[in-house]
This record gives sequence, C-alpha cells and structure tokens, in this order.
Amino acid sequence: MYSSLLISLLFFAGCKKSDPSPSVDLPQPVTIEQGTIYHIDMESRDLYDLFMVTTLQGNVNREAPHIWIQKTPIVEYDGPGAMVDRSFWLNTINDKKKTEFKDPYLLVRDFLSVGIDGCVIYDDDLFGNYVSGARYPQPNDNLVAKLNVTAMLCAYHGAVALTMRQYEILKSTYGVELPILENTTTPEFDSWLGCYRYAIEVAYREPVIASIANNSHYCLGMFDFLIKNKMFIINMKGDPSMLEQQFTDEVFDRVLGPAPVYGIWNVTGGAPSEDTFMRYLNSRGKYCIPNFEAFNISYTSGFPPYVPEESETVRDLTFDPAKKYICFTETDGDNYEFIQQIFPIRFNTPQRGDFPIAWEIPSTLWELDPVAAKWFYAERGQNSYVTPVTGVGYYKYPPPEQYREAYFQLTDEYMKNARFRTIRTMEYSFESGRPLSTIPSVEGVFCGYGHDDPTRPIVQENHRSHELYNGKAIFINYSYKDMDDISAYSGPTPAFFSVACVYTHPSDIIQTINALPADWVVVSPGEMVDLYKQYRSRH
Repeated sequence: MYSSLLISLLFFAGCKKSDPSPSVDLPQPVTIEQGTIYHIDMESRDLYDLFMVTTLQGNVNREAPHIWIQKTPIVEYDGPGAMVDRSFWLNTINDKKKTEFKDPYLLVRDFLSVGIDGCVIYDDDLFGNYVSGARYPQPNDNLVAKLNVTAMLCAYHGAVALTMRQYEILKSTYGVELPILENTTTPEFDSWLGCYRYAIEVAYREPVIASIANNSHYCLGMFDFLIKNKMFIINMKGDPSMLEQQFTDEVFDRVLGPAPVYGIWNVTGGAPSEDTFMRYLNSRGKYCIPNFEAFNISYTSGFPPYVPEESETVRDLTFDPAKKYICFTETDGDNYEFIQQIFPIRFNTPQRGDFPIAWEIPSTLWELDPVAAKWFYAERGQNSYVTPVTGVGYYKYPPPEQYREAYFQLTDEYMKNARFRTIRTMEYSFESGRPLSTIPSVEGVFCGYGHDDPTRPIVQENHRSHELYNGKAIFINYSYKDMDDISAYSGPTPAFFSVACVYTHPSDIIQTINALPADWVVVSPGEMVDLYKQYRSRH
C-alpha cells in the first residue's frame, strides 16, 4: 500500500445550469469517454482564459483524469533551449486516445456535467498586463491572496473561475449561463487577511485542514492539482502584521504534521526567502514539495503509481586502495519544475546515459506523476537516481523531535517504492546526516547542497569528508566548482569524493570525467557506499 501525501478525493454529482440559445452555430458537444485525453494548447491565450481552464481541469480531474493543458511556464520560462516543448509530456503518452480542443470556452461547455456546479466571479484586472514567462513584476500580496481564495472557492463549490467578460461570452456566444456561486470582486476581498478569513469561514470549517499549498505569484501551472485536492492555498507574507502572523500560525497548526506544503517560497527573490520559508515550515513539522511550474499533476496523479524495478545499475566493483573514487550528482530534483521542464532537456545530452551520473529524483514522483516516472526509468541508461534533500520532501532544518519518527517512516516507505538507497541533505555536516542513518532504506547519506559554501570540505583533507556511522556511509559533498582542485588531488589513497553539481550541464560533467587520470574511478553514489563499506571493513 502507498501512503498518500494527500487527502482522499471527494466525488460530486452532475450540475444543473440554464442553457440559453447560443448566438452562433457551434459544434456538438463531445461524448466524454473514460481513458481519453482531452487536451488544449493554451500558449496563445491570456492568463484569464488559462485560469478558467485550470479551475475546470482541477475539478474535472477530481472525478477522473480527463483534461490536459499544454502551456510553457508562466512565472519562470528559460526558453526552448533550457526547457522542454509544451507538447513533450503529452507526446510520451502513446496508449490513450487523444481529442484536441482549440476553444477553451467549448472545453468548459462540454465538461459542465463533470464536477461543475457553477462559477466564481473575480476581478477582470487581477492579472493586469502580466506577460507569461516574465517572472517580474511580483504581484502584491493582496492580489495573490485574491487569486488564491478564488481558486479555493472554485475547489469548494466545484466551480469555474470567470471574469464578468468571460461570463457574458459563455452566456451569449456559447449558450451557457452558469450559476454565480461566489463573487470575489467585493470589498471584503480587498485585503490579504479578508481573503483568507473568508476562505476559512466558508470552505475550511473543520478543525483540521487536510492539505496546504503556498503560492506567491501567478503560478497557475500547479493550480489544477491544488484545486483537485482542495488544498488551502496561502501566500506567506514576508512582512506580516501581528494579526496576519497569528492567522498564518493558526492555519499551519491546523495542518497536522508531518505534512507537505505544496508550492514554493517567493520565486522573484522577495520575502519570504527560501531560508525564512523553510525555517518556518520545518519548525512546525512541515516540509515542502517544491513546484510552481509543473502542469497536469491533477491528471497524472489519477493513475496508479508507477513502481520501477531499480533506480541504479550496480556494477561488481572491487575496492582498490590505490584508487580515487568520485561520484557526481545533479541537484535540484526535489523541484517538480526541474523534473518536468529542465531535466528532460538535459537527458538529451550525447553520451549522458553511458556514465554513472546521479540525479535527484523525488521519491513522490512515482505517485504524483507516473507518466514522468515511467519516462525517467526508461531513459536512465547507466545513470542512477537518489533521494533529494531531504527525504519524502524538502526540509532544510531538522523537523522537531515529535515529528521526526513519523517523517522518517514516511521517507522510508517512499524510498522503498522508488527503489532508492541513498539520500542527500542541505547542510555540510555529519550532524545533518547521522539522524537519517536510522531510516532502514538509507544505506548512504550525502551531506551538503553543492554550492560554494565555505563550510564544504577542504579537498586536500579528503579523509575528513566521510565516516561510517550506525553502519551507514556518510559523505560530505564537494561542489562542482572544486573540480580543478579535485582533479589535481595528490593526497593519500584511497580517496572518496562526492561532487554535487548545482545547475551543471551533463556535458560539462562528461567532459570532466573524460579528463580524469587513470587512477580515478567514476562511480554512482550507491557504488560509492558499497566501496566505502568494503574499505571500512578492512580498517
């Protein structure tokens, strides 16, 4: 059995709506079939139409996986050379019938009978003139709160988000007049606190909030999943008033820990920063599942989990005391944007699969996105996969003692299902890795994110960068920026170097590997653990 990170989904009956006569001839509604992907390319549409379709998608896909959106990232798009084409993941699915929609209003019309009871009206200037993919400007906190509460009310009521302009278009052109269930254009939604208090009073009356997300921008790419699971969506403020902070504390305390917070901190470099965000979450027994640009998780999470046979290829290596062992790990795989947008591009690197390069891959991927999990397994080659920082989700600071055992148990279960045996931490210290040695699935711990932090180990003191603790191998990571010094290492052997590669292209790693002298052996993190245990068994 799989431990779900999320609340069990609720199911709703069909809808009742008035049906005025359309003003133009329109195609007949499609017959909705189970197993068919109904997809629409939203690249040329504005954020208002995208929000309409995303709220539809989240509610419809709660019933069963039906709707798929094609769209490049909204807040942070690095261009076609750095991120996959918006059709990439849809094209990997070859065992399902696909029906294309070109008109988002027709998509709404045809799926009104699947979990939709009406609409929520919101401001027609909420997104301003924001250009998709621009990242800047950062919308103010009150606007984001209004976006978030509109989405929560859509999830609660089974509703589609509409501006009055869209409402009139649906009515006059498409013959659809949806009941207006909520209206967030009124003055009570003009403040951050007013928005969230209303959401609590209407949609989250129970003492326990089952799941929570943080959205600080126009991150509509993840909204389908948040709506599907009826998450409380907040945007933590960097400079809250006393009342705002008190409200934030109350909300997070109603989410029983250990629990995931889906989403991300302020992605434009504002407040709260990553460190402030994670310190607050971790202190309350919460961990993060980073995402703000991964689309269609409401669709993929409707499939059975994909369980791989293995996450690495382990060669029969014999320890040689004269050798220098080195492994390379691509970081940031805890972020679903990297999984969905960036890693697939990097996997196209020539010869990438010929080397034991490791990649952080979230252990939750097999449950939340079996489509991507299947693809990564098929494309692995000689690469290997490791558990990202730090476990089933991202924590930067150790969870409080009362949450630790449950968090470790959850991490263990997901590592087993993902076939992982190594795990990474953020901090460059044995102290950050030793507690993880109690997790049964963990055979090795690799400590340190990988940037040029002054606390990372000294190359010529390699013997200080590894230990055997509780029968588990623990390594302190070096940064890829240390490679010139590492390549010139002339200290005692054997030597064990674990190199974390932050924003490093695989072609650079391959070039580095090919330039290493003959006394170096490139291994996977798992092989490094095995060889280190052989070494320690003799010393």
